[in-house]
Amino acid sequence: MGSVKVIQIGIGGFGFSWLEIINNFEGIDLLGVVDLDPQNIEKAKSIITDSNVKFFHSHLEAFEELEADIAIIITPPQTHKTLALDALKANLHVFMEKPITQDFHEAVDLLYQSRHFEKFIMISQNYRWRPEIQAIKQCIENGEIGAVEYGEWNFRRATKFGGWRDEYKEILIEDMSIHHFDMLRHILGRDATSIYAQSMRPSWSWFGGNPVASASITFDDRILINYFGSWVTRGKETSWNGEVRLVGEKGIIELIDDVPILTTINGTNKQLQLPNLAYTDREYSINEMVEAIRENRRPITSIEDNIKSFLMVGGALESINQGTVVDLRHLLKSAF
Repeated sequence: MGSVKVIQIGIGGFGFSWLEIINNFEGIDLLGVVDLDPQNIEKAKSIITDSNVKFFHSHLEAFEELEADIAIIITPPQTHKTLALDALKANLHVFMEKPITQDFHEAVDLLYQSRHFEKFIMISQNYRWRPEIQAIKQCIENGEIGAVEYGEWNFRRATKFGGWRDEYKEILIEDMSIHHFDMLRHILGRDATSIYAQSMRPSWSWFGGNPVASASITFDDRILINYFGSWVTRGKETSWNGEVRLVGEKGIIELIDDVPILTTINGTNKQLQLPNLAYTDREYSINEMVEAIRENRRPITSIEDNIKSFLMVGGALESINQGTVVDLRHLLKSAF
């Protein structure tokens, strides 16, 4: 198979940085770019030197005119379902930024409808594919701290977005926590079974909704994780990964300032060796998409897998609204 042919939909903001990746990625042939905003189109033209790349304001026109393999969707979540289904109907694979859709039940419906098509949907969960995260996962798989029994995940930043993100009622849970929840599933190799969450809006918050949240999450094998996040912190911020502590019978793994440290029960500690990855972060995600097509398999973070991470978001929101512990297995079953 030669180069994989793609159409990118959405090049505003984060979409433009994706365009820079796609435009220069070996093995990808960018055929077309779609955006509603003429200014975004003109900005895209400034970095694309290939005169064969075509520009559109309508994704349907792009699908009809171009023979591509993948629709890359980098647009607000409320548009994902419609765009993804249109792409599947046009016989295109779908690669989307997280989250799957704006809410969990809409995501379940997209998953259900996608089963009627031959092509697949992949969600980019790029935080998985960072060397420090892979090092932690490998350390746990090697049994160096024994089975993880409990842990903490803390995320603290003071970030101002503007635009559609500011409309979220639960900005942290709805926009950011999916990264941390997905990393937890990836690192532990377990799925979450229940969640109890609370949120609040500090008096100094510049968000209209709740930018602070905490959650108690239980995973398979009764692993207990205490999660906390804030978009309006004071003082020292964490990295985008957050600060992590995972504890087992033989020791603890900590991630602070993106440095993974193993401390054993006898007090010795060492910095974990970072794996040498051919691709990292978003480049790893898009390469995984390309390789999955070439190997005729589902990508690792296909919608079928990612729904289990997004389930934690849906469960957290339901818990906040109801003030109760949410059984995630029951929530997933009832959604279908």
